[in-house]
Amino acid sequence: MFPNNLFSILLIFVTFQTNKAFTFPKFLDLNLSWRNCGPSADPIQLNSLSITPDPIRIPGGFNITGSAAVTVQIPTDVHVSVTLERKVGPFFVKVPCVDNFGSCNYGNACQLWAEYCPKFAARFGLPCQCPIPASTYSVSNANVVIDKSVPPELLGEYRATVDISSSQSHLGCVFIDLTVKK
Repeated sequence: MFPNNLFSILLIFVTFQTNKAFTFPKFLDLNLSWRNCGPSADPIQLNSLSITPDPIRIPGGFNITGSAAVTVQIPTDVHVSVTLERKVGPFFVKVPCVDNFGSCNYGNACQLWAEYCPKFAARFGLPCQCPIPASTYSVSNANVVIDKSVPPELLGEYRATVDISSSQSHLGCVFIDLTVKK
């Protein structure tokens, strides 16, 4: 849920899910799509994002590849707002924030990033401290291993909006649509 680029946020989001308790093997078809949802002038723009293979086998591993352009130095006072919704019948319902997962606001994104980056993202060459320098950040075939299976009640269609801002300006926004199915 952190500022250096939208790809990193997605990487951390997926990585956090590896810590959940799951127990049975299945193939999961992700049907991932994404788009930038802020103005084209936003200084953080996701250029690409893919997860392979699709479907993925859970438990098992998959690779994340992506890049994001960061055109200004990202300051230390970054706020990230995540809205996560799950499709229930014909409607999308907001998933509440529970234990920093779901539709949450992170007013201390740089502090959280500094805590989690060394463990999950530093190995991909991503900076772990704010301010984050302007650059293009890329990750190629970042392997994520999920050693437990997804329970059936978590299967379904999800969409998330990740909005990033600072006290001075809006920094970026990405919308992700993801279906988790057997």
